[in-house]
Amino acid sequence: MTSKPESPNQLQAWSYVFVQALLLILLVFLDRNVGPQIHRFVILGWSFEWLGIVGILVCAASLRRSLTVVPIPKEEGKLSTTGLYRYVRHPMYSSVLLFALGIALHSGSAIKYILVISLYVLFHLKSVYEERYLRLKYPEYEQYSARIPRFIPFTR
Repeated sequence: MTSKPESPNQLQAWSYVFVQALLLILLVFLDRNVGPQIHRFVILGWSFEWLGIVGILVCAASLRRSLTVVPIPKEEGKLSTTGLYRYVRHPMYSSVLLFALGIALHSGSAIKYILVISLYVLFHLKSVYEERYLRLKYPEYEQYSARIPRFIPFTR
């Protein structure tokens, strides 16, 4: 007797999306002078912001119809292992983190650094949740995930 595959918890999936949106809104729109200030790294911050934006656009183009904000693979989706996906399993999250870190570096706001750390923790939890369903949908994902790091290239 075979058991039915686990159904994704839609509430949990959308909760990740909601918290992610909230953290990003705070990062972008919170005044840089709120909270304690750390040294600003303006040029490095802008560079990270732009690299993050480029990474987001490259990932979106690579995923095409498989792109979804919810951490559940689309029924008609395909596993992407080329482009940025040959370096990290979640380059979209890596790119958003790079963009967010750029905002924090540019602003010098300690609060924004805390938001970046919170976003990293959220993306870790979200990716663990997402990978459960990627493994169910794509049998080759197990081998792929054993070879390729989660967020940071060349860390294996």
